[in-house]
Amino acid sequence: MTKVKICGMKTIEDVNNAVKYGADFIGFVFAPSKRQVTAETVKEILGSVSLYGTKTVGVFVNPSKAELAEILKTVPLDYIQLHGDETKAFTERLNHKVIKAFPSNSELSYEEKFSYPADFILIDSPREKYYGGSGRVFDWAEIDFDAVDQSRFALAGGLNENNVRGAVVKACPALVDTSSGVETDGVKDPVKIKRFIEEAKGEI
Repeated sequence: MTKVKICGMKTIEDVNNAVKYGADFIGFVFAPSKRQVTAETVKEILGSVSLYGTKTVGVFVNPSKAELAEILKTVPLDYIQLHGDETKAFTERLNHKVIKAFPSNSELSYEEKFSYPADFILIDSPREKYYGGSGRVFDWAEIDFDAVDQSRFALAGGLNENNVRGAVVKACPALVDTSSGVETDGVKDPVKIKRFIEEAKGEI
């Protein structure tokens, strides 16, 4: 069954809803973004909730090892998600579970993307203002599926309750990732979170 990551967590309510409805991963954005949070905020949130096995992910863009170490001292994240221009060597030295993200229009071939030493390779929509996706759907036919390791393939980019089932059927990702797709007016919407997870997992 496809796993689900709900990203851009900012409040205790966000996390409780994602966990309650069956998210496998929740993401906290430490990189510049309108959803950026501090380590202290995440520590406070996680100290007030029960995760019941849901994994925590910290999203970073071109972090230094010192920056990562400082945040990990405050927040014991399960995964580090890298959304910048991090090298294979940097990724290997982390000694941590990693999700490495690439925009769909990256100059790297899919063979090169999937040669990164990461637990998941996330293919996202093209970058716009910030590193990370634009929140828009890209053409999944652009993906070179012959070079994709399906067991590590994660998909993002404009996914919502109305299209995630189609994405799962057509692209067969091991993980789907959404943030704006489960928001209403920039705020996480519990109804959309529930519907997204149900559709992704084929529960309705």
